[in-house]
Amino acid sequence: MGTFRGVELADLALSTDRLVLRPWTADDATAVAEIMADDEMHRFLALPHPYTRADARRYVGEIAVIPRAAGTGLECAVVERDGGRLVGSAALRLGGEPEIGYWIAPFAQRRGYATEATRALAQWAFDTGVPRVSLLCDVRNVGSARAALGAGFAFEGIARNGFVGGGAGGVPERRGNLARFARLAGDPDEPIPPAFPSLPPDGLRDDVLQLRPARPEDTAALIESEDEVTAWWSFQGTPKSPADVSSAAERAELDWLVGGMAFFAMVDVATGRVAGSVQLRKAGPPLVGGVGYVVHPAFRGRRYTTRALGLLSMWAFEVAGFVRLELGAKVGNEASVRAAASAGWEADGIRRTRLRNGDGSFSDEVRFALINPAYADGQPPDSLISP
Repeated sequence: MGTFRGVELADLALSTDRLVLRPWTADDATAVAEIMADDEMHRFLALPHPYTRADARRYVGEIAVIPRAAGTGLECAVVERDGGRLVGSAALRLGGEPEIGYWIAPFAQRRGYATEATRALAQWAFDTGVPRVSLLCDVRNVGSARAALGAGFAFEGIARNGFVGGGAGGVPERRGNLARFARLAGDPDEPIPPAFPSLPPDGLRDDVLQLRPARPEDTAALIESEDEVTAWWSFQGTPKSPADVSSAAERAELDWLVGGMAFFAMVDVATGRVAGSVQLRKAGPPLVGGVGYVVHPAFRGRRYTTRALGLLSMWAFEVAGFVRLELGAKVGNEASVRAAASAGWEADGIRRTRLRNGDGSFSDEVRFALINPAYADGQPPDSLISP
């Protein structure tokens, strides 16, 4: 039988507060087939589709058995301790750089099971002397990214066009942009907080405008916003390419968790159409945010930027804890200047020859700032001052 660093893997099971991670059995095939009948399970996994009972039997009886027998991994059925219901799969692959993968049945998601299983597998690996364990997921798979952070795995970057799976057994090879996470044996056994706090379920809104995280389905409207007017006044002097816009929308929710930017779509409440976008960036000094925005041509002249700045600043100060927000515009961009002034932002000086134009020249930048009222005198609120 297979061993890893002297540990026999064939019958090894791990227990957590709510779960047991055990070897697969033939009796699991029916439950696996029923779970894989849900199309949502095929969104990010490279699996036969449709997934038959024969596929399930082959998985639990052959595919999942091989790593344990060879000493190259732990393929685990994830079952609830109370009742033994199968709720998912978790695997620790030990060949090369150790890596964890998992899936959770739709009916059992949003309960923290993936995080709990991942933490158990990682701790077992560290206890056997493994120095590092990695974890990859599709950049759109925000649930998996949350699970990774919850298990203490730090974000390390994007593997572009990374291998997801397939390429054998009649399953086409599948590739995608993958978020890479990792945890070291010496890392704290604590969750890693998201880069930005979550929004309310309905986003930030008034009667006219809603701000919510940008999504891949917003791509077409965001590309339309990158017209000649946007390019003329943009910081880089040229429109963003469709590929860059698409990539930003694809990973917007991931960036919300791990990156330096919260990327909001502006949505017209009356029509549901995307009216533009707003970005809140961590600008450098702690708790200082940089703000940028673009308005779709069909919605210009309606004061949507002023509304967006008002909604964003309230959330940034009261929920996200920012102390100061900043924005800039090329001198001559009167629409942006009016929007900032109307939203209560104060002029904060001019930076000479700072922003590039499309013809290679540079414009001066007029700056605006907004201070969190709780810090208006430069001191922290009384609630943050130790007695």
